[in-house]
Amino acid sequence: MLKLKVRDVVWFVTTIVFFCFLLLPLLILIVVSFNPVAMVFPPQGFTLHWYRVILDKPEFLSAAWASAVIGIMTAVISTTVGVLAAIGLHRYTGRLRKPMEFALLSPLFFPAVIVALAIFQLMMAMGMMTNLVVLVGAHVVVTMPYPVRNVTAQLSRFDRRLEEAAMTVGATPRQALLKVTIPLLRASIVPSLIITFVLSWNNYTVSAFLAQTDWTTLPLQLRAYVQYEYEPFLAAMSTVLILISAVFLFIVERTFGMSGRGKV
Repeated sequence: MLKLKVRDVVWFVTTIVFFCFLLLPLLILIVVSFNPVAMVFPPQGFTLHWYRVILDKPEFLSAAWASAVIGIMTAVISTTVGVLAAIGLHRYTGRLRKPMEFALLSPLFFPAVIVALAIFQLMMAMGMMTNLVVLVGAHVVVTMPYPVRNVTAQLSRFDRRLEEAAMTVGATPRQALLKVTIPLLRASIVPSLIITFVLSWNNYTVSAFLAQTDWTTLPLQLRAYVQYEYEPFLAAMSTVLILISAVFLFIVERTFGMSGRGKV
């Protein structure tokens, strides 16, 4: 009994320390965003001034729009390709299945900076300038493993007899895919769509190599700003980014998370 209690205490303390290490810096940043004077903690007052300043900085609004456009394009392309790739892998039983799966998931195993640098060097070698298409393509490369992995996990519990039943009553393979398989996979498709958008929205490493001035993303704009200014506006802008990401992830969790709706 004593060993059990000691183990429980150690586990509880370790969990508390872990979450403090993970969340405390974010909480301090949020508190500092309401500081009327400077980026110091503890704050010396309370104000919403720095949140109002966000609307007075067109460069940040433009960067937010660029991040949103890139994020939406990345989410749609990455999820579409990832879902189709996962379905193809699930149906393919040849010897190349494992190598193909590894190739699709390989961006997870390499730092994003390596992927970005490789694409940048390829563009330079081909004599091409980076543009929106290249930037979105790079974001797709680093985010596509997530929908592939999510959909593959759900397909492991998928009953192929549902497709066969649809085809026995006259549906073509394409109709069975679009009207049976895809709707049943929505519990992994919709979270993948949201997660890839959040990952693209917050991405700094890939954008730092491939973004042009016309498509400066919000993380890049924040990084450029902090080189010359260090005021609570940065904390306010970061808090907005944190809240946007948290809202999207909360929607995923409440809709398709622990409730068990992802089962087929």
